[in-house]
Amino acid sequence: MEELIHTINKCIEQDKNYQRKFYDRYFSFALKHAFRYFTDYERARDVVHDSFIKVFNNLNQFSSKSVISAATEYTLMAWMKKIIINTAIDQLRKNKSIPVLTEITGAIWDEEATTISPEDNLLYKELLLELSKLSPAYRTVFNLHAVDGYTFNEIAEMLGVTTGGAKSTYFKAKQVLQKNIDKLFNPQKKAC
Repeated sequence: MEELIHTINKCIEQDKNYQRKFYDRYFSFALKHAFRYFTDYERARDVVHDSFIKVFNNLNQFSSKSVISAATEYTLMAWMKKIIINTAIDQLRKNKSIPVLTEITGAIWDEEATTISPEDNLLYKELLLELSKLSPAYRTVFNLHAVDGYTFNEIAEMLGVTTGGAKSTYFKAKQVLQKNIDKLFNPQKKAC
């Protein structure tokens, strides 16, 4: 706890060694969130790098607003998650291109492997792989609503679409995902 606060303060002071330590500590966390929006490793990594620049530039605002407590790291990670999501959405808006679908590497799961049972970890990987197969629009809206908990009004505002459009996209994404998962776990339905 005190180490984290010390690291944050040193990052605010622009200490490059502590910024590197902070970056290394939260890189996999940030990459996991970026991968939900970009399945191409290079683009996801770019989102992570851009996000860390924003984090370092605004860490003093986080520090002054947050109450230093046992929940500091949880609060920090939630704050960073918002920055990562907003950075990913900015990139999607800016590029307006379909990301290249690639397989997610196994190294990204190493950190969570100790906290999730092997069966659940496999299911989680399969679910994320199926999510990565959705179109960028479906994947983005689905992640924002189902995973990150944004309302349809918030999603509409973030993406510059109507609330009805966000709802429609979410429900279509959910149908496609449900169909794909059903085929994955019920192979006999593939022939139908």
